[in-house]
Amino acid sequence: MKPNYPFNCWYVAATSEEVGRRPLGRRLLDVPVVLYRTGAGAVVAMRDRCVHRAYPLSSGHLEGDRVVCGYHGFAYDPDGVCVDVPSQENPPIGARVRTFPVFERGPLVWIWLGQPGAAALRTPPATPWLTDPGWASFGERLHVGANYLLLHEHYLDLTNVFAMHPANVPPGIDRLPYLDEVEVSEMSVRYTRALPPARLAPWEAEATGLPRGPEYHRREQGTFVSPALHVQRWVIDTEQGDSYEQLRMHGFTPETPTTTHVFLRVARNYSTDRALVSDHLRGFFLDMIGRDAAVLEVVQRQLAEEGEPGRDINVKADRAAVRARRVAQAMVAEETGRPLPRTPTNAIARS
Repeated sequence: MKPNYPFNCWYVAATSEEVGRRPLGRRLLDVPVVLYRTGAGAVVAMRDRCVHRAYPLSSGHLEGDRVVCGYHGFAYDPDGVCVDVPSQENPPIGARVRTFPVFERGPLVWIWLGQPGAAALRTPPATPWLTDPGWASFGERLHVGANYLLLHEHYLDLTNVFAMHPANVPPGIDRLPYLDEVEVSEMSVRYTRALPPARLAPWEAEATGLPRGPEYHRREQGTFVSPALHVQRWVIDTEQGDSYEQLRMHGFTPETPTTTHVFLRVARNYSTDRALVSDHLRGFFLDMIGRDAAVLEVVQRQLAEEGEPGRDINVKADRAAVRARRVAQAMVAEETGRPLPRTPTNAIARS
């Protein structure tokens, strides 16, 4: 399977707490990368391969701010330059390992694996709710055996909840309203919908502490921020004018064309000091994502058996997902010079 992800994009490489004074090896966009911190705390990212032999630097160790290969002891400064070869007086001229721009913000470390000069032209997506003191958040890192676009498409179409997660649906809602609006920009896609009034689902009641009897209005929004990031917004509005807002962020970083690192972050603007709420939501979402992953891994295996993508049809609920895939395809086409795949004019069913 050819890579269908763009390289000129900021992706999540790791959580901040994962990167320390021990080399961390991780495959990102099918590129082996080693990450570590200098003594001053700065994050370093370089190709996880010694220039001498194909041995991963992540299997070596740190000496000061240098990473030392565990095979023949070649040592590299944070800029990737080889500065010591134990078996000779001077290292070979020009010997260096490629390094990658990184950007640490809040709990996440972002990496740029594309054209080096293009990194300065863009910044990682803003995630202000992860550092805002008015919000509480928690996160998990997961691994899913499916292509990153399958994950994006899955979370841009929540109509699957009735088949996959029926117990999570608010009582009385038997279908989701048609998408109110799908906004498309150069790199992002966003849909919004308003749900009819309904009582709280058990998970909502336990999280918010709101009375279960009344009916509440809800607003739902899904955003393909970039090929690297999806944000889901769920808002419960009360008659008193209070809004219980929850954001679920998925950092989707391709490991390979058929596997994906998922960096989950969940933030809320209510009960921010209650650890029990975080524990409840953590268990709830990890259970949901586990079931989602199992389905998507089956889809990925089926696609692998077919060899090439099947002739799937699209329906109205796929409007945002189809547009997100086109954004990613356009970015890949621009980088590779390959023509943009054609989409049939009837790609989205009209009824």
